[in-house]
Amino acid sequence: MNLDRTPAAPHRGPAGTAVQRQRVGVSAQHDVYNAAVLAYALVQQAGARPLLATEAATMVSELGMNIVKYAGRGSLTLSVADDPQRYLEVLAVDDGPGIADLALALSERYSSQGTLGLGLPGVRRMSDEFECRSQPGAGTTVRARRYFEARPASPHPHAAAAAMPQAPWAPAAQPAWRHALAKRPCFGEHVSGDGALAQAVAGGFLFGVLDVLGHGPQAHALARHCERWLAANAHADLIGTVEALHHETRGSLGLALTLALADPEVGSLVTVGVGNTRLFRLGGPGICVEAQPGIVGGLNMPRLRPVRLQIQPDDRLVLVTDGISERLDAQVLMPLRGLDVQPLAQRLLREHGKDHDDATCLVLRCLA
Repeated sequence: MNLDRTPAAPHRGPAGTAVQRQRVGVSAQHDVYNAAVLAYALVQQAGARPLLATEAATMVSELGMNIVKYAGRGSLTLSVADDPQRYLEVLAVDDGPGIADLALALSERYSSQGTLGLGLPGVRRMSDEFECRSQPGAGTTVRARRYFEARPASPHPHAAAAAMPQAPWAPAAQPAWRHALAKRPCFGEHVSGDGALAQAVAGGFLFGVLDVLGHGPQAHALARHCERWLAANAHADLIGTVEALHHETRGSLGLALTLALADPEVGSLVTVGVGNTRLFRLGGPGICVEAQPGIVGGLNMPRLRPVRLQIQPDDRLVLVTDGISERLDAQVLMPLRGLDVQPLAQRLLREHGKDHDDATCLVLRCLA
């Protein structure tokens, strides 16, 4: 990786703006990984919220992989500044073949290589300011800026579309449930390819976990896309939701997934799952529901078979990805059912999480 280190004292930009800037030469996937790690560290060191550091790494990863896939060589310049609001700016430059149809390349799910096409559309969604210039045969330049604090008012035509939705696992306006999420990336990685969802929908409370195949920035980018897609599109028809997500992610790395819809008013829960994810019910006799073999977005998507369970007030529901040990079973979990959601999620991650895999544990408590 070609890295120009910033001087110890940040230089002054226009109007006295303090700027910390580092440039990364990009010609291979490991350069992109290093750049994503650098972006994460810069944003963390600037004191921004952890979610912003994750978004910064995702933006850099997407722009860097576009350079590797389509141009072969280029550079990423990462700048942290205060102008007057703090922000991260990513400048991606290459001398490749350029983009023949920029409008098409910025459309959702487009890719000239048959993949998800999350690169430019995904970066634009995560950016507060976004600019892309490209000419066939003359290379491509992309500038993306993400503010650390509340976004300033902007006449940017994509400002509304670029706004990130609330994190899918944030507390939902549903008094029947409490929930908590504990997760960590694979050892040596700074971002995770796991994801989670918990939100009220028509017909009940919908929640789930997902695990993109592989690790690192590419898996992380797809996991964040799936979280956003589910937050916007998931509904009470679980089979229809999973099949639509399968269509959305065809040709991608693929993922494992468990979704569940609970209606505590009638004491019922229905769940479907594909891949190495599991759901535990801690109440009455403890139950573990294993997902069906297969890969969402892959060639071996199974015919989905829902599983129905009864739930009672004060039951705990635990959903885990395969980064949580396979030795964990309902008998091990039942003595812990008296713990509240956050202590239980943290304990399971600490005691049963694998170091060599992304690990996620979502715990819910039925209050009604």
